[in-house]
Amino acid sequence: MNSYDVVNIQENFAYNNELNSQLTFKYKTEFTGNVPLGDGLMTLSKYPLYNYDRVGWNEMYGIDFATKRGFSFTSIEIKKGYFIDIYNLHCDAFDDKKSIEGRNSNLAQISKYIQGISEGKAVIVYGDTNSLYKHGFDKFYDLLLKPCNLKDALIEKIMDGKYPEEGPDLDVDKLGQKGEVWDKIFYRSGKKVEIDVTSFETLLKEFTDEDENQLSDHYPVTSTISYKLIEGILLNDLYGESKGDGFSFIEKMDGKNPLSVIISSDNKKITKVGFKYKNNGIVTTSGNKGKENVYEFKDGEYITKMTICKNRKTLISPYYISYIQFTTNLNNIISAGKSTLFNKKTFEAPEGYSIAGFIGYSNDSINKLGCVYQKI
Repeated sequence: MNSYDVVNIQENFAYNNELNSQLTFKYKTEFTGNVPLGDGLMTLSKYPLYNYDRVGWNEMYGIDFATKRGFSFTSIEIKKGYFIDIYNLHCDAFDDKKSIEGRNSNLAQISKYIQGISEGKAVIVYGDTNSLYKHGFDKFYDLLLKPCNLKDALIEKIMDGKYPEEGPDLDVDKLGQKGEVWDKIFYRSGKKVEIDVTSFETLLKEFTDEDENQLSDHYPVTSTISYKLIEGILLNDLYGESKGDGFSFIEKMDGKNPLSVIISSDNKKITKVGFKYKNNGIVTTSGNKGKENVYEFKDGEYITKMTICKNRKTLISPYYISYIQFTTNLNNIISAGKSTLFNKKTFEAPEGYSIAGFIGYSNDSINKLGCVYQKI
């Protein structure tokens, strides 16, 4: 595995120490433990990892309840300010009615998540879907690929862009690279990083023991992915806790300085943030509680710095954003909420950029927040 740049693993339960004993990856997601505590998901990367989150499935059936199945999310930084969102999943298995319903629910759940926090961003989804195109009941095209505008590396590079029709399974042991396995690699470009798959391969012999027995019960799959960086937008890490629904302003930003910034606060929590854009109008997060404050920018004015604080009710309660302060290039200050002495972070736009968008998680409050930098 050390020869790869990014590796996603499922069912990493009992042999984590052995698995990691000779790995040289600088960045790894945490090991969550053996059955029944762990979800078995791990991401290994030669690129820095940011904004890590794990999500359990809302619906599972049968023996799959023995493990905490779900998906993980992280962003790899391929160059300063440029990120690709990486998802690792393990769906409900088996082909009985309840398992099929659970699996399709899994796909709809991760689809909603991608459409939130990853809106406008480049995305790669890896993992064990427990789904096959040849099964008419596996709806991963309708539930995940189509709504998230994802492509399948197998279909694009091996199947000449043609999706298999319902019928007999495409047995890899008989068909080789023209076969289909449960494990998939889905991908799409974003507004600031364009990606494309230049190869796809099911690894039939690489991960075997000295007697050529497979080391896993699944054949691994791999792709070579090329990327192109698009200037104009930069990102940074987020601050807070991944609670609530994800949001991203990237797709709605219009390349011009916003006309105004919007903050709502109930004095304890920041409940809503947003901007008004010249071409796309008002774009805000979903919160509607608290007092709304709108600051209209003067001609040529824009935000250069954002300071936020996080707080929580008790030591075991989730964090929320309690305070936000903006500083403009004209040294005007816009603030709301309740500041704290600790748990504070400042985001400062790189030279030649302004803060013109938001990204994060929210429900009745903003729980995790970052900013999107736009070239002036």
